[in-house]
Amino acid sequence: MKRELDHCGVAVKSLDRGRDAYARLGFQLTARSFHSGSRSKGGPVEPWGSGNHCAMFRDGYLEIIGLTDASMYSTVKDMVAIYEGLHIVAIGSGEADAAYAEFQKAGAPVEAPRALERDAAFGPGDKETRRAKFRNMYVERAKFTEGRFIFIEHLTRDVLWQPHLLDHPNGALGIDAVYFVVADPEATVQKFAPLFSDRIERFPGVVKLELDRGTMWLTQEAEWRTRVPGSFVPPVPSPAGFGIRVASIDATRKYLEANGVPMQAGMSASQLWVAPEHACGAAIQFMQAEK
Repeated sequence: MKRELDHCGVAVKSLDRGRDAYARLGFQLTARSFHSGSRSKGGPVEPWGSGNHCAMFRDGYLEIIGLTDASMYSTVKDMVAIYEGLHIVAIGSGEADAAYAEFQKAGAPVEAPRALERDAAFGPGDKETRRAKFRNMYVERAKFTEGRFIFIEHLTRDVLWQPHLLDHPNGALGIDAVYFVVADPEATVQKFAPLFSDRIERFPGVVKLELDRGTMWLTQEAEWRTRVPGSFVPPVPSPAGFGIRVASIDATRKYLEANGVPMQAGMSASQLWVAPEHACGAAIQFMQAEK
């Protein structure tokens, strides 16, 4: 079973505000889509009270997810009640039944696959609508409180990864990293390894897990604050930010400057950070793609 960083989800109370913030950051966003799904294994697919806009990349995507009807069922309600920001970390695992069998054999706390669907605009100009379908396996929240983890099988990749959606004003090419703030990085990496990856690297104050595509980074809050601008940090433990690979970091910097987005240099000239206050609670690292 492969484990690839598929997408990250930023939960917001106002989907309009989330859309506007990420458009300002230079992401081309899909038209609004509304969720439907089953609440439990084998349950009927029904409308949910949430929707999203997505930024589709050549590798993975970013989801801005928010409430559309607070009177209806939605997994977003619990997220935004705690904080607005990065909550969802989805790992591509290929065929869901085969992956679930692997998890069962290993005794991993992963729920059986559930159906999830949503309508998505299709084609240039959004003139058509097609159904996007997934099979999701949720990691038991009580045992993995560090985030909303999903292992995902895409059944309609052509509906999501449409060629005209892959070009972004900020030059984004892919989502490459997700950053967690945790109390004890070493204990957390030992907990994560059986589920996500056993390829571990250690740096001062930081631990890295290498996936088949993408990386997961674990750090303490004090270390995180020394590296990342802004004052907001989500409650520990939580996902706190994500990394975006771009075609040209200089072009990205110029685009953000033109839009009046404050930023901070990273640990090298090939990186820069945008504080969570400018991205609905999620810190964003932009990094130069390897040439």
